[in-house]
Amino acid sequence: MIRKQPYTFYVFFVFLFLIPFGKAFAGWNNFIVNFDKSLYGKGPQTWQIAPYDDHWVYFANKNGMVQFDGNVWKVFPLNNFSDVRSVLASTIQKRIYAGGINEFGYYEPAEDGELIYHCMSDTLDNSVRMLGNVWGIHEADNILYIQGDDRVVKYLNGKYTAIEMNAKIDCSNMVNGILYIGTDRGVWVLVGNTFFPLQGADSLASNRIRGIIPHKGGGIIIVTAYDGLFYYNGRTIAPFITGAEDFMRENEVFCVAAQDDKIALGTIHKGLLLIDCATMDVKYFNENNGLRNNTVLSVAFDGQGNLWAGLDSGIDHVCLSSPFTNLYSYPYSYGTGYAAAVENGYLYLGTNRGLYYTSYPVKLNGSLPDIHPVPQSSGQVWNLCKIGDDLFCLHDRGIFQIKGTSIHRITDITGAWCCQEVMGRPDRMFVGVYNGIYLLEKKAGEWHMLCKIEGFVDSSRLFEQESARILWVHNSGIITRVELSEDLTRQISVKSYGVAEGFPVERDIYVAKIEGRVYFATSHGIYKYNIHKDMMEPCNDMNNLLNGTAPYTRLLEYHDWLISLSPYEICIANLGTYKRGANTSINSIPQSLLELVPTYAIVPLSDSLMVIPNEEGFALFTIPAVKHRQDLAHSVYIRNMYITYPKDSLIYTANFLGKKPSLAINYTSNSVRFDYSLSFLAFGGDDIRFQYRLNEGAWSDYTTVHTKEYSNLSEGDYTFEVKAIYPDGTTSLDELSFRILPPWYRSVPAYVFYFVLMLLGVWYIYRWDDVRVKRKKQQAVVEKDKELHEMEKEFEAEKSRREKQIMQLEKEKLEYDLQHKSQEMANLMINFVRKNEMLTEIKSEIFKVASSLKGEGAREGKQLLLIINGKIDSNIQSDEVLKRIEDQFDLIHNNFMKRLHARHPDLSDNERMMCAYLKMNLSTKEIAPLLNISVRGVETIRYRLRKKFGLEREDSLTDYLSNKL
Repeated sequence: MIRKQPYTFYVFFVFLFLIPFGKAFAGWNNFIVNFDKSLYGKGPQTWQIAPYDDHWVYFANKNGMVQFDGNVWKVFPLNNFSDVRSVLASTIQKRIYAGGINEFGYYEPAEDGELIYHCMSDTLDNSVRMLGNVWGIHEADNILYIQGDDRVVKYLNGKYTAIEMNAKIDCSNMVNGILYIGTDRGVWVLVGNTFFPLQGADSLASNRIRGIIPHKGGGIIIVTAYDGLFYYNGRTIAPFITGAEDFMRENEVFCVAAQDDKIALGTIHKGLLLIDCATMDVKYFNENNGLRNNTVLSVAFDGQGNLWAGLDSGIDHVCLSSPFTNLYSYPYSYGTGYAAAVENGYLYLGTNRGLYYTSYPVKLNGSLPDIHPVPQSSGQVWNLCKIGDDLFCLHDRGIFQIKGTSIHRITDITGAWCCQEVMGRPDRMFVGVYNGIYLLEKKAGEWHMLCKIEGFVDSSRLFEQESARILWVHNSGIITRVELSEDLTRQISVKSYGVAEGFPVERDIYVAKIEGRVYFATSHGIYKYNIHKDMMEPCNDMNNLLNGTAPYTRLLEYHDWLISLSPYEICIANLGTYKRGANTSINSIPQSLLELVPTYAIVPLSDSLMVIPNEEGFALFTIPAVKHRQDLAHSVYIRNMYITYPKDSLIYTANFLGKKPSLAINYTSNSVRFDYSLSFLAFGGDDIRFQYRLNEGAWSDYTTVHTKEYSNLSEGDYTFEVKAIYPDGTTSLDELSFRILPPWYRSVPAYVFYFVLMLLGVWYIYRWDDVRVKRKKQQAVVEKDKELHEMEKEFEAEKSRREKQIMQLEKEKLEYDLQHKSQEMANLMINFVRKNEMLTEIKSEIFKVASSLKGEGAREGKQLLLIINGKIDSNIQSDEVLKRIEDQFDLIHNNFMKRLHARHPDLSDNERMMCAYLKMNLSTKEIAPLLNISVRGVETIRYRLRKKFGLEREDSLTDYLSNKL
């Protein structure tokens, strides 16, 4: 079997389960898919397996309960993180029950689809809580049975009943509503709340019981570890002979599963044993033919008849229902397969390592085919061709004729691709080689080379004959038409055909001959040559007969059947009809297990069997005897839905119940992503295409991508739909509805708020208008008061202005009076000065007159003159005048003279008058006559004043008198 990296098998292929065909174990070794423990948390042992419908499988694993949906593995631990020993997928309660060590409970999907664990054992009384290992969970008639190491707990209507068993319980099973248990004291049955030994089965008391399964014809089959199987009909027990008793005894049976006529037994030492009770055929699966590990701890059949095996390390899936089986697998490999042929009881196998043979029909000896190399055949084998009664091996080293288990080389040709009998000449054949075509001839039973066709040097990987002289040659995907001479020894003309000549593509075009006519297989259907137009054109008849304009890589006629091959499918049609329908069978090729080599060969062995060379060796395809297709309507499903903004957040995941919640998404998170996949055991090839749409819009273009993202969705209800289109044209559809909520400002609470706000606004406008009217009235009063206040202010301002005018007038009057007084005082001073000057002049004249008097009367005259002079002096120095001047001066200058006398009482009259004259800013020359002294005398008085006032040299006498006194 082919061993692949487990990751490549996340998705399987529906075609494996399309058709139950012929004999149960017809074919070679079944393909086995290996799943490494690293995929589900590295939990090694898997103790029990429970498929749920056709899409989900659950496993009791060391790390927890493991879920597999055909794409993703998930681990769900128990509360106490113990090993999970048992699992039950209840289709009645719609739950997944799981049992561990001293704990059991069930899983149900939450609103978002994620499984949530509910522990049931927490409600048990402490006296029965210690169950040990829960190896089995069963249900019947709304009663749940939990099997521990030495007791069974029965759960009904919320109440638990513990039923003790005075023996170690090794296994249990519910068969036709009856709970059977296998113990170290034989087989027992539960009746009510009591265990009773199985009547008539006392002989099994010393056997180790591994399982109890129903028999299709009634009764039960009891499986022991070393002593084989026993059939119990309700009264007696007898051995159930399978022919594999020695195998069971040597390898210790550990687990069992049954479906219809098949019984699967898992062993400790040698993998799986599969028994068909209808034919008693036995098949083995172990490390020799693809099983990952020979220690099988659990087995279970799924709804499609395939077998799951829980190993000591890893989980395997045996594809029992597939029409494809394989011959060998790693590490017992013989190389990549390229060609195969059946001749004289031998199946010849051409690989990249050489030519091998085995007997045909193939005999599997303990799962390994008896394959032998043909001596001297080492190297690349390209093809095996039969011409007449001769079988040829086309080899990198040349062309060899096969005879039994040996070969011998004919001619010295090297690098041979293929060969064909020349049309109308059974004694000649063309041989396509790396650098042209050779012509060989048979004489006296031996083949000899006639010549190499002259002028043609292209590699001739494949070719077909339109006639003996016209060859259509396939070289690296390019088609060339070669015309030969009459004697077939040289090329006359050659022409390549591509898009310009009518083909849909330039390369990857393959040539084939069907019912005497040459056809061309392309990626856009079948084409044929129009000789009149020298152009290629689509062949609608062939396309309708097959799978439409699908990609084809090889066409083959076998008896009345037309066989087409592509990397994704095998299409078989009846050449007797030109309408696709009941006689056309489309069978998908498992891409993950069966990778074809670029030669795309298919070798019919009979009307029902074909060999398909592939990268891992050789696969046998058994053509379905009855056309039956699995319902694919729900095989595609939306696996996850995420909110992608502001960060990825899972809001929905698919679940085994198919529950889809009513999803409501906030407007701020209106970017979503969908992950969709094919359901469990569905197609997994590149030929599966998807389309999607939103809200019943136009379907998208075909894509192979398994995810779709939408951004910035507006509010509203949405339905996302995804459709898978299979190679045969059938489709599968799934959908998920969700709602984008409006933004907060367009939500219902927001509209309520807006309504309330509007009412408040209306009320506010009413209140505002009312307040406005009142305010207007108040404003009128205020304005009136303001007007009155303004008038009062104007009155006060006018009053103030008038008072200021009065004060100004009074000030002006005072200034006028002051000026008048000053003028009066000035006039007085001037008059005083003038008077003194006049008196002084008179005095001077008197002196002159006195000096002029002579004689006796002169004396008396001089005395009179002196008296007059004295009176004049007295008048000049009159105190009354001085007093009047001081009073007038104090009146004008704010009592200056009084303040001067108070500050400096020691001043003489001249000094006081000097100060008054200085206060009036009179000059020295003006002061001198007023004081009746000289200018020098004035300076002297100034000096005396400075000294009495204590002024320094730099101090101003006038400033002192004006500002500091």
